[in-house]
Amino acid sequence: HVPPATMFSSSHSSGAGGGVTELLLKQADEERKSPLDKSYALRTILRTGRHFRSAVKLYMGFGMRQQAVELALKVDPSLARELARQSDDKDETKRLWLMIARNAAANAGSTSRDGKDVVARVVMVLKDCGPDILSIEDVLPFLPDFAQIDQFKDEICDALASYSSKIEHYLKEMNECDQACDALREELGRLKTVGTRVRGDARCAFTNKYVLEEREPFYAFPSGYVVLETALKREVMPYLNEKQVARVKFIENELARVRRLRGSGGRSTHEMALDDYEIEELQVELDGLIAAECPLTGSVMVDSIDHGFSDEEDDFF
Repeated sequence: HVPPATMFSSSHSSGAGGGVTELLLKQADEERKSPLDKSYALRTILRTGRHFRSAVKLYMGFGMRQQAVELALKVDPSLARELARQSDDKDETKRLWLMIARNAAANAGSTSRDGKDVVARVVMVLKDCGPDILSIEDVLPFLPDFAQIDQFKDEICDALASYSSKIEHYLKEMNECDQACDALREELGRLKTVGTRVRGDARCAFTNKYVLEEREPFYAFPSGYVVLETALKREVMPYLNEKQVARVKFIENELARVRRLRGSGGRSTHEMALDDYEIEELQVELDGLIAAECPLTGSVMVDSIDHGFSDEEDDFF
């Protein structure tokens, strides 16, 4: 049994490789059904130093587009450009066209003394790939140190126009951000002066108890509802996630610990000030977790739509 790649190599050496080449190209796209060892065939072709078009096809069969383009640049630059156009990945497409531009500049530089051919070929690559892939600044490293601007003045004008458009867009975004920041500052300043009045006979929305007669904190919401802290926790906790529930319990334990420590006596003024600061910070975080919005007009009420009504006798509703 003689491997197909070995037959391919021997047929090349005898100058009759056309039929085998067609076989390789046909079976390169049928990897599952084909008995061809494409890896061995590729190594054999590269070792012979001939029929690189077959190797390009095999590279594409392996999904190695960059290697295929590199090899195609040696035998057929137009084939390399076609392979670059077929790429769907934007970053890969840019890399491939940069390779093509570098190759065009290198080939022209070996035959041109004044650099005119280099500029002409690089500009041709820019036109082939389009402005969305490469711009003049991408290929500047491939151009000679001294070159006439006339040959690529259109590309420079397009680049400057693009920069101008981007600068205007960024300036517009900055102005919009400044306006948003100003609006937030005004809103924060207004909130500092906003207060909520609680009537002397205000009742808890859930327990119907007079909040001013109960010895516990209560929350007054902009909606007008007033809720005792215990009742609020009982209503809100089922709708918090596990991390939030764990955090609420941790804060409650910390508040109890710091308050006991502060009331134990023997604390210096500085230590008591630190305790007060810690209590305030913990309380603010707790308020953000359980009282971020009114439980009767916010998302908690929306989430509770599919819950049944309670049958408890002390349920106010």
